[in-house]
Amino acid sequence: MISRQFALGAILVSLIVGAAGIFFFISQRLDRCAAPPFVDPNLLPNANFARTGEITGLPDGWGRGAGGVELRGPAIDGQGFDLDGDGRGLQLMGIANYVQTPLVSVQADASYCFTVAALTDSLLRSPTRARLVFEWYDERGEVRERTVTPWQPVALWTPERPPQGWAVIGGHARAPATARALRVRIEPSSDDRIYLDMPRLQRGGHTLPMAQPSAPALPLTIAPWPEGYRAAVAFTFDWETAMGGLVHSRSVDDPRADEDPILRGMRMRTGVETSMAIFARYNVRATYYATGYNFLMGNREQRRFMGDPIFSWASAANGWRSDRWVNRPWFSDDPYGTVDTDPAWYFGDQIAPLLAAGHEIQSHTFSHLYGGYADSATWQADLETWNTVAAERGVGNARSLAFPWSSSAGMSDANWDVIEQAGIRSVTRLSDYGPYSLFPTDERGLIRDPHCRWLPGREGRIIACPDFYLTPARAELAMAQIDRAVAAGGMIDIWAHTEEVTSVAQQAAWEDVVSYTVRRGDVWVAPLSEIASWQIALKTIDITQLAEPVGAFERGSGSAAQRYRLHNRSAYPLVGLMIDLPSNTADVAVNNNIVPREQWQAGNRLRLDLATGQTIEVTLWPTRSSSR
Repeated sequence: MISRQFALGAILVSLIVGAAGIFFFISQRLDRCAAPPFVDPNLLPNANFARTGEITGLPDGWGRGAGGVELRGPAIDGQGFDLDGDGRGLQLMGIANYVQTPLVSVQADASYCFTVAALTDSLLRSPTRARLVFEWYDERGEVRERTVTPWQPVALWTPERPPQGWAVIGGHARAPATARALRVRIEPSSDDRIYLDMPRLQRGGHTLPMAQPSAPALPLTIAPWPEGYRAAVAFTFDWETAMGGLVHSRSVDDPRADEDPILRGMRMRTGVETSMAIFARYNVRATYYATGYNFLMGNREQRRFMGDPIFSWASAANGWRSDRWVNRPWFSDDPYGTVDTDPAWYFGDQIAPLLAAGHEIQSHTFSHLYGGYADSATWQADLETWNTVAAERGVGNARSLAFPWSSSAGMSDANWDVIEQAGIRSVTRLSDYGPYSLFPTDERGLIRDPHCRWLPGREGRIIACPDFYLTPARAELAMAQIDRAVAAGGMIDIWAHTEEVTSVAQQAAWEDVVSYTVRRGDVWVAPLSEIASWQIALKTIDITQLAEPVGAFERGSGSAAQRYRLHNRSAYPLVGLMIDLPSNTADVAVNNNIVPREQWQAGNRLRLDLATGQTIEVTLWPTRSSSR
């Protein structure tokens, strides 16, 4: 017979085991940022989007970067999706856009997690990604720290293959010691439309990806540009034959859409000569963004390119002057002549003079397609064809791309995949429309933050650079934009079409701006791909402070030295890399070789050449401290 004492012990053990199991179950739920049964620790106000705010279409307390973030769903407008059955979800559109949570009070040094369900019904049927940005605010309401999660896949919905469920975008981060409040941003890696539902912010979440600083501070201060230049400027042109954007012009984006494409093609040709003459006077190398027919000496053999495509999106509804191209092959107006018989159509004879003068030729696409309307297969065919015909004229594969018609709005993640795989490492002429604009302008039309920046979702691989369109009326503004770039230590791409540099007024504007830039003496003027390559190399350089101090090898004061290892992980050399030395530097060594003081002491900067893949060590000795 079971004793009473034994039965009580068994019950007590069962209770302890049960409590431990419950505790373990709750801990697991909290570590996954999920609510335990009967308890909802969600800290987000208005997490179900039920209360509307002052901004039409936006839930109360929630924020956004630009238009394109709004409530959708069966209960709102009968469109879109929702997950929890309440008929509401948040739509997010635009690579430069974001959704921002309400501000939530937090405890310093505590760990917080955030999750949100995500689904895309991309018009181009492209899967996409999203990430979280944790913004920590101090007691004065200022952002003290930002940390980001890795990019995470969003579930793709198509009518033929609906997903089994929504994806969960999640992450956790520890509140800094100064943190008093937190907002979380959800950012997309493309323009594919994303629906968001069931957001959750709570304590815990240790099994989710940890948010990290997006750009950790380097232990050494590196000057932004080679040889001590304060800023960089690229002079670039969109350069098209009649087969480029001229015969295919959109009335929305092209002020010369009603002009004869043959006359325009001839102006494009003449503009190469006039612009080269300006650059020669100032020893400037520029970038000419070419379409595919620029490389042809003619097409007597009636070659077919890209499978002889028809672009049904080139319609009046999308901004073209008519529906002529909806059912007509894109290259069907080719006269099948030569440079001699049809010089407006083929510019192959201008390639060699441009290269001989030191200018670079990069991609304006082969077909002058509209980026956001084309699918990934079209992009792949276009980029491959451009590289093929460029090689026929001795031009290497494109590394930089200028979007025709600034048509990056609507680009899918799959499109960006193809561009990256084709070897493009820098892009410019991006959309300037709100949700898609990576470079907002001020009331004068100047880029507010003139720096190249990583393309969202392509960090370390593709860099986007801001541009400024130069016309005679904007020449003074262009110089103001250059001044702003210098003040910010940034860069700007000054551009126009070559056909525009055929007028006296436009030539004078270019002469004034080029002269002003060169005469400053503190601006690095170079082709855009070189400027972009420098930035990629600089942004990915690995600088490590070595743990072991140097004590035995004494210099000057005899104080302990600091050693740093620099490694160029990029495919580009860093020639003229400038390190800002601490003011108390007494001696410097590179790979244990003492650098003469006259080489660095005047400007307190150490100049280095760091080849691709090269690693060097820099040792710095400080002056003796007067403290005891």
